[in-house]
Amino acid sequence: MRTSIAILFVTILVLFTIGSIAIYSLDFAKEFYYSQNSNLFEKYVVNIILGSIAFLTFAFFMPTDLEKYYNTFYIVAISALVIPLFFPAINGAHRWLRIGGFSFQPSELSKIFLILFFSIYIKKNKEKMNTFITGVVKPFLFLLLPLFLIIIEPDLSTSALVFLTIVTLLYFGGAKLFHLLTVFIGLGAIGFLALKFGLIHSYQLGRISSYLSRQMPWQLEIALKAISNGGIVGTGPALGKFFLTVPAAESDFIVAVIGENLGYIGIVVLILSYLMIAISLIRVSEEVNNEILRYFTWGYTTLMLFHVVFNTGVVSGIFPITGIPLPFVSYGGSSLLSFSIGLGIIVSGFFNELNDTKNI
Repeated sequence: MRTSIAILFVTILVLFTIGSIAIYSLDFAKEFYYSQNSNLFEKYVVNIILGSIAFLTFAFFMPTDLEKYYNTFYIVAISALVIPLFFPAINGAHRWLRIGGFSFQPSELSKIFLILFFSIYIKKNKEKMNTFITGVVKPFLFLLLPLFLIIIEPDLSTSALVFLTIVTLLYFGGAKLFHLLTVFIGLGAIGFLALKFGLIHSYQLGRISSYLSRQMPWQLEIALKAISNGGIVGTGPALGKFFLTVPAAESDFIVAVIGENLGYIGIVVLILSYLMIAISLIRVSEEVNNEILRYFTWGYTTLMLFHVVFNTGVVSGIFPITGIPLPFVSYGGSSLLSFSIGLGIIVSGFFNELNDTKNI
C-alpha cells in the first residue's frame, strides 16, 4: 500500500505542477498584455495550502467507526446544498457562499459526503444489494433530495455527475445492472418534469440545442484554436496567442491553456496522471481492511474520472458545454478542497492500519 500511496502523491504533485504552469501563464500574460493583476496564481497556491490542511485533518482525525456517523454524513451533504439557497444569488445562481474575498461552492463538498453516506449504506445492506428495493429504490429515495437541491441552484451538470457517480457506486456495491437501468427511465421522467416546470433554464437549453445541432459554440472554437496552436510541444508558458481569449480559461477550459502552452505532450501527461491516480487508488482499495473506505475509494475514483471525462469531453466537443472543473488542476478552490478531503478520508485507512500495526 505504501508504494501505491507514494505514486498517488507524486502524481498529484505532477497535476499541481501542470495547473501552476497554466494558471501562472494566465496571470503573467494578463498583466503583461492588459496590465491586469488577477492574482490567480497566488490564489491557486492558497487553495493548494488549504487543500493540504484539509487533507491532513481528515487523514489523521477521521473516525474509524464510520457507521456511527451514517446519518451525520447525509445531513452534512444536504446542509451544504440548502445553505446557499438563503444567500444572495451570484451570477443568477445559488451555488456559492461568498466569504470575504473568497467564494465557496458547497455542492462540491456534498459530493464527497454523499459518496461516504452511500458507501456506509452499501456496507450495512450488502446482503440485500442485489434486490430491487434495497439496491435501487431505497438509495434513490435518499438521492432524490440532493439531486433536486442541486438542480434548483441551478446546476444541471453537477446533478448529472452526482447521479452517474452514485449509480456506478451502487453497481460496484452489488446492485443489479438491470435494476439500475430502470432508474434511467425515471431520470427521463424527472428531466421532462424539470423542463415543464422551468427548472431547466434557457441557457442550459441553448447549450443542449447547440450540441444536438452540432453547431460549434464560440467558446469551443477558441479553445480548439489554442490547442491547435500549441502543436506537439507547445508554445511555452505564457507564449501562446489564443489562451488569453478562452472563456473560463482558469477553470472549465484549462485544458486549452495547457494545450497551447505545453502542447499535446502536456495533455497526454495530464491524462496519464489521472489514470495513474485511478490505478493507485484501486490498489489502495484492494489492500485497505475497512470495507466502507473500500467502497468510498471506488466512488471517489469514479467521481474523479467522471470529472476528467466531462471536462476533456467538453473541450474536445464530445459533450455540451458544462461547468465541470478538472480535479487538482482547475483554479476553483471548492473542487480542490473537496477532492483533498476525499483523499484524506481514503488515506486515513492507511494511517489507522499503520497505528494498529505499531500497537501490536
